[in-house]
Parts: sequence; structure tokens; C-alpha cells
Amino acid sequence: MNASLKELGEKVLSGGQVNREEAFLLLSLKGESLHDLFYWANAIRHHYKGNEITCCAIMSAKRGKCPEDCKFCAQSLWYETGVEDIPLVREETFRENALGAVASRASALGMVTSGKRLSHGELVSLCRAIRAVSNTTSIHASLGLLTNEAAKLLKLSGVKRYNHNLETSRRFFPKLCTTHTYEDRLTTISVAKEAGMEICSGGIFGVGESPEDRLDVAFTLRELEVDTVPLNFLHSIPGTPLEANHNLSPIDILKIIAIFRFILPANEIKVAGGRQKNLRSMQSWIFYAGASSIIVGDYLTTKGSPPEEDFQMIADLGLKVRNFHGIQQKTSSK
Repeated sequence: MNASLKELGEKVLSGGQVNREEAFLLLSLKGESLHDLFYWANAIRHHYKGNEITCCAIMSAKRGKCPEDCKFCAQSLWYETGVEDIPLVREETFRENALGAVASRASALGMVTSGKRLSHGELVSLCRAIRAVSNTTSIHASLGLLTNEAAKLLKLSGVKRYNHNLETSRRFFPKLCTTHTYEDRLTTISVAKEAGMEICSGGIFGVGESPEDRLDVAFTLRELEVDTVPLNFLHSIPGTPLEANHNLSPIDILKIIAIFRFILPANEIKVAGGRQKNLRSMQSWIFYAGASSIIVGDYLTTKGSPPEEDFQMIADLGLKVRNFHGIQQKTSSK
């Protein structure tokens, strides 16, 4: 076993933090040493998160016609991607999705809207719908940039957690988006936190960033003290500027997950978009690499796995699913 990695793994297990020099050591690992990396990432996951896996569902509460030019996004009006535009959902539709999340045994429902931010009328309408279902399941929101007023209204309506991804490093961000700034994202995270919501923030990988950019994301998230860290891996969409990007290999993805687990040992690390396409037959390895959470069901513009398949995968690994009320759910092994 790699002696330096063993020393670093034991340091994290005893409550220590990985510094940047040590993180570069993790980046340098290859070959058989990667299996040692996964071993220690799994030990760290189990130490801090136990054998419980959080499974969340998401829904498009509003889709398409987004004025932002994020180079990976199928919903941007800058690109011809064939994605159907959907206006803000009605309260009945939102209720149906919330009940569907409960039925699928997801621990939370994340509602996502396209656009820079919602209008006041849209926000009021959505908050009314949230209040109607917030006692049914845990409600998370990803509604773009936030004002203080909007954040307080969401919190009062029952939103537990706000998602706003950094996407990438400060250095690389202008190559992914030019219609808003990295500072805009940091401000929204601060506003959501001040309103009393938990913070879900992560990034997308395979978009042309360097390994150092990936480390920058992890260390920035640690400085921001976010709660949940979603890791997305590019599912390239025809019509977007990144449609020809080569996908990361499964081993590359597992290495990213493991390094994030070392740097953010106690955080919920959620493998989100691009899991099925990029990891293929190695999806179950994400937990061995340190992940403690996944998105179940469909994504915003791409299909996911049937939830029962993900639950079976979790059961086959001897892990358990945690539901909305914090009760462990034993998945069937039949």
C-alpha cells in the first residue's frame, strides 16, 4: 500500500484536513495506487457518513429559454438543442412530483428552474406550492441568483436547502459562462446561507477544466462550509458548444470523487448528472470512491435510471437508504 497515502488517510480519519500540497499528491496517483486511494476514500466515507446513502429526486419546475450562456447547458436560448420549453409548473403538478418523490423513496425533492432568477410573481406562485407540500417531503430549490427578499421567502415557505453550483474554478469560470460572474454565484450562496437554508453546491467536470481547477472547486467549497457537494460529469448535448467534448473515463471520475472525499470528509458528496452515461457498468464504484448520495430518477433534460435499479444497487452493496424522516430503509435483496 502507498505509504504516503496511508498516512494521509489516517490523518483525515483522525480529524485532520488535507492541505493543497497533499491534494496534489492525490492528483498524482495512478495505476495500482488508485485502488489504495479508493480504499481510503471508502474508509473516510464510512467513518463520517456510516452505511447510509441519501437519494434525492429532482424536477424541472421551469425549463428552457434561459438567457445564460453556460456552455454545457441544453436549456440556454443561445443554443439549438431541441429541448422543449416548459413554463413554471402549476401547483397541482408540483404536488404530484412531491408525492412521486415520496413514492420512489427519495429523501428529498429538488425543484429547478431555468433563467437567471424568477420574477416576483413566479416566486410567489412557487412558494405557495412549496407550502402545500413541505410537510410531505424535504424540499430543495435551485432557482438561479437570489436576492435577500427571495431567500427569506423561500425559507419561510419551507425550503430546507438551496442549490447553487460553483460549476468550476474562479479561473476557468469565464470559459464556461459570460452572462454572469463567479462573484454572482458566491453572493447567492452567501444570501441563501444568511436566510437559514442549507447549501448544496458543487461543480461539473469534463468541460475542459484542468485537474488544478478541480482542486480549486473542492477547496473553495470547504472555505464556504457548504453542506452537500453535487458532482456532475458532462453529458454532452448536441447543439451546445461542448457537444464534441470527450467524456471522462470511469477511473477519472472515481478519482475525482475520492479526492473530494479526502478534502471534504464530513460532507454529503452526491454523484449527480452524467452518472449513467460516463460510469456505465462502474456506477456502483462511486460509493467505494467516497460518494454518499445520488440523484435517482430522471435529470432535467436527460434520462436517469429507474429508481428501483439504484436502490437494488445500494442493497447489493450492503448499504442502506435514508429517507426524508431520517429513517433507514432496507432495500429488498430479492
